[in-house]
Amino acid sequence: MKLIKPSYSIIEQEHGLNGIYKQIELAGRTCYKSEDKITEDSAKEFVDRMIKSGHGAMLEHGTVYLAIPMTTYAPEAVNTYRDNAYSKVNDCNEFIFTDKYGDKVAAWCVTTNLRVLVENDCLEDLEFLCEPTEYHERRYTVKFICSRSTSHQIVRHRVMSFAQESQRYCNYSLDKFNNEIIFVAPAWYKEQAHHKFLNSLHRAEMDYFDLINSGLKPQEARAVLPNACKTELIVTGFVSDWKGLFDLRCDTGADPD
Repeated sequence: MKLIKPSYSIIEQEHGLNGIYKQIELAGRTCYKSEDKITEDSAKEFVDRMIKSGHGAMLEHGTVYLAIPMTTYAPEAVNTYRDNAYSKVNDCNEFIFTDKYGDKVAAWCVTTNLRVLVENDCLEDLEFLCEPTEYHERRYTVKFICSRSTSHQIVRHRVMSFAQESQRYCNYSLDKFNNEIIFVAPAWYKEQAHHKFLNSLHRAEMDYFDLINSGLKPQEARAVLPNACKTELIVTGFVSDWKGLFDLRCDTGADPD
């Protein structure tokens, strides 16, 4: 077994459509811990597979910024994004750009995600794909390495999008996991004073391995694992969503972890 501290990293989405695909693949492969299968050209195939299987939750991690010309697009169609909880629309008369016809036009600045486009049959709108401007509300993706108990708190922010390491499918007795279970030290833990805590984690690990060796599947053996188990959690949300999370989770009454 291994005991680690919690951590986080901000995952910047790369440019263009392939950057959207790569962001989705990274989120999706976190669930099965199959990041080793990522190659330079694997992202598009992965996303196509997610679309075909109807696994839309992973598509939400691919942020799409659109600049839709007001002169060439029906205003009613923009309501697809206005009426969607995972989209933000800015009627941006201040943002003037040159469209594909060479005309200077204002735009609807839309921030959304690939799932919205797929499920609303709007993939043709990708012709208006752009890099985020000051008129687009930004979305950010963060990877948390934390305990399962902490992840339970974070996923309650249901307006955000999540992808989480799956104890159903990850078999921690395998070599790819170094034949061990990783746990996260809680805020109150002190190495010199909490041997009983460490012993309980060690027993849980041994019980898990015993159940796996007896023929149980990971989704069955995980029943003996404690909330201190390490998990990897990918979270994507608008700036306003993150502010809401900070307001609640940084409050003095929140879980210290």
